[in-house]
Amino acid sequence: MELERGIDISRRQSKEHMCRITDLQEELRHREHHISELDKEVQHLHENISALTKELEFKGKEILRIRSESNQQIRLHEQDLNKRLEKELDVMTADHLREKNIMRADFNKTNELLKEINAALQVSLEEMEEKYLMRESKPEDIQMITELKAMLTERDQIIKKLIEDNKFYQLELVNRETNFNKVFNSSPTVGVINPLAKQKKKNDKSPTNRFVSVPNLSALESGGVGNGHPNRLDPIPNSPVHDIEFSSSKPLPQPVPPKGPKTFLRYQ
Repeated sequence: MELERGIDISRRQSKEHMCRITDLQEELRHREHHISELDKEVQHLHENISALTKELEFKGKEILRIRSESNQQIRLHEQDLNKRLEKELDVMTADHLREKNIMRADFNKTNELLKEINAALQVSLEEMEEKYLMRESKPEDIQMITELKAMLTERDQIIKKLIEDNKFYQLELVNRETNFNKVFNSSPTVGVINPLAKQKKKNDKSPTNRFVSVPNLSALESGGVGNGHPNRLDPIPNSPVHDIEFSSSKPLPQPVPPKGPKTFLRYQ
């Protein structure tokens, strides 16, 4: 029994092992198939990579070629532009020089014309100045000049008359003062007052220091000094002071101011 049981168990285990082996073989085939598919896919990817690499190299070469061509075209375009700009610049320079020469010629012509006009105006101005200097005087100007000369002559005469009158009155004043001093024995002393002079006079008893009294005016009048005396000056004409008889007891009258403004006499 135990042997059969062991045999059954071994059979059962062998079956399980066979099933297990079958499953593993099936799985192995499946994995090998999957691996082959992955190898194919990897190979396909390598082929794609190599194709893309070749295409990338081709594109890079093409890009380099296009870049070189574009650079060459740009250089050619720049050369064409430079040549065109140089031509345009030469044309503009020539036009500018031509216009400059034309403007210079016009300026020279205008300058010469202005010089001629200036010379003509200068000659005309000199002629007008000569005519102005050689012009005849107007009657009213001649009349005004004559009147001004007459006024100047009249003023000169008045000034000379006033100067002569001033000298006369100055001499008259000096003469009257001198005569007054002679008549009244007056000799004014000009100088500095000495405060010690009085004390010296008191101490001095000499008869030469006596004071000399001024003569009395009434005695002078009774003695003939007055109107008609040869030592006395003539009174000023039309003077209110000298028209009145001089008296020592009465004060002199106050001078009367003139009623109207002073007028100058015109001497022809």
